[in-house]
Amino acid sequence: MSDHQDTAQKVQLGKAIVFDCSTKRLTYKNRHIDLNRAEREVLYTLVINSPRMVSKPDLLAAGWVRKNVTKTSLFQTIRNLRIKLKEEEKGQIIELIPKLGYIIKITPYEEPEPANTPETKLLPECRKTKNNNRKIAALSAGCILLTLATVLYFTVKPKDFFYEVADKNNNNTIVLLAQNQKDLDFLLNRTEQHLSPKKFHDNLFFIAKTENYYSIAFCEKNEQNVCDPNSARALRFSHLELASFWPLMTEESLSIGCMSVFNDDIAITSSAKSYNLYLENGQVSPNLSQYFVHKKEQNYWNFTGITYRMNQKQKQFVPISFKGGEFRLKETTIVPFLAMTTTKPEYFYWIKSKEELKAMNIQLPSQMETRFDNVYRQTIGYESYMLYRQDGLYLWYSAEAGFYWFNKQGNEASNFPEFDTIAPCKDFLHISSNPQCK
Repeated sequence: MSDHQDTAQKVQLGKAIVFDCSTKRLTYKNRHIDLNRAEREVLYTLVINSPRMVSKPDLLAAGWVRKNVTKTSLFQTIRNLRIKLKEEEKGQIIELIPKLGYIIKITPYEEPEPANTPETKLLPECRKTKNNNRKIAALSAGCILLTLATVLYFTVKPKDFFYEVADKNNNNTIVLLAQNQKDLDFLLNRTEQHLSPKKFHDNLFFIAKTENYYSIAFCEKNEQNVCDPNSARALRFSHLELASFWPLMTEESLSIGCMSVFNDDIAITSSAKSYNLYLENGQVSPNLSQYFVHKKEQNYWNFTGITYRMNQKQKQFVPISFKGGEFRLKETTIVPFLAMTTTKPEYFYWIKSKEELKAMNIQLPSQMETRFDNVYRQTIGYESYMLYRQDGLYLWYSAEAGFYWFNKQGNEASNFPEFDTIAPCKDFLHISSNPQCK
């Protein structure tokens, strides 16, 4: 498309994103995607010149009229566009021509056809042969099989999650996640209520909403603009507790260090640890788990996990329960996740009774935490999905447990090279990528 062509036409970018050249409006499944002025003009310039390359000076001139800005501003704008265009890998839609400029890949937009009945939509070959008596008998069985296969495909095919990445002031980044559009819209419309950039800076937040609870994972960014592993936390709470969460962000209950619970001279070292919290009735329950993992074969491990709770008076972690089972690592096509695990619980036991916990001034597990423990007691399998990874630190999400961090620890870190090598260049969020994939 050149400058002299009809700029009123729409184009499709990626799988389902539409850009209207006449209004410079970007939509995804009929939902408007906000663009600032620079993003809008850079995208428009790329589209009307496609498939020709646009030089960096031309894009700077288009995005920042009568302003002198550096190439860093263009780089940031292209990065934001990649996120909003939902690029699964860099270059999928906007391709960098090293040292020269950028090309955008577009496809003609076709208006949706009028709605058809399920039968006519799924069985085009059956419609064509309606009046052909000689072929009806031969094709009827095939049409039935096609219908059954199509119904089965859409029944068992995993559905993508809904997500958005938002950059806020003070170098905060917010990732919103939901299992349906309604919950994502709820989070999008109330982001300012969930997070006040005036109070927080240099943080990475992941916020998920389900029908029953919120789960929020967060960390402080380090000098490399990725998570400081020692600051990684994940917290789950019911919808009614939302107003209690943000005021607690500055309290000590969220800042207790993820300390080792073993002496330095002990022979056994754990493979990984996670530090998660539960909020109930306005109170936060710190929860530390350490995992001892044995690799059985490629992408397949046995594990035992010991859970600790904080003795608030003595500021010590006390073991309260242990659990175990096995898990397998797999690839996944569910967006925006990088990989998945299937966990098969095998046992769960209490180390301390409720009476002993009360005597030690240790807060009892909340209802939400107990609900997840029941998954182990009943040995019900569940799936978890990797959403974010960096060196030695991984963020997982499951419908049963919400977000939880997995922090590799000690010499046993070599137990998990697959966590880094599986789908190494898959990066939907564009907030922490493998430098070898650039």
